[in-house]
Order: sequence, then C-alpha cells, then structure tokens
Amino acid sequence: MKYITVPVNTSAMKRLDYDDCVDGDLIELTLNEDNYADLLKSNVINQLNTELGINIDDYEDEKIINIDKLIIARNIIENSITSNKNEVLIQLLIQVDNAIKYKTGLFFYF
Repeated sequence: MKYITVPVNTSAMKRLDYDDCVDGDLIELTLNEDNYADLLKSNVINQLNTELGINIDDYEDEKIINIDKLIIARNIIENSITSNKNEVLIQLLIQVDNAIKYKTGLFFYF
C-alpha cells in the first residue's frame, strides 16, 4: 500500500517526523495498486516532480511543505482533472487542499 498523508497541525507534522503520531493527527489517502496505476497513468506525479523539483517515486519518501509549492501542485492536479476525471486525482486534490487549509504539508510514502 502507498499513502499520501496530511498532518492536521504543525504538532502532528513534528510527530510524523518521529513516527510518533496519535489518533487524529493525520488525514491519510491509501492507494491500492489500481489507484496507484491510475495516478501514474495521469502523469501528475511526473509533472509534480518536474515543476516542484522533487522526486516522488517507489523508492523515496517525499513531501511538499511550502505553501507556494502546494498551490502549484493544486494547479497541476486541477488541470489534469479537467482532461482526466480520475477519482484518485480528485482525492489527491482534496489532500492538497487539506494541506493548504491546515498549513502543514503533503507527505508521500510510496
């Protein structure tokens, strides 16, 4: 399983760094193999990597914690949803919106 996680506050984000989260700290999107394949097919991961200078892949944990980068990520996902109404993209957009709302970040555990 792969996870895209948003801490609900900065304290939760610190606990996430130490793998010491408590119930209610995280909003998690769990991707099964089909969801993950759909996400890869959408090309959003490649676009995020290129535009944000990050490396989301199977062998690295990655995060987006800068508000400006989260807004860019939201724009990339929204543009992709316009041409590809994929449920996993809608769920990813919700996660990005949560990260912006809580002023935390988006954490990828692939």
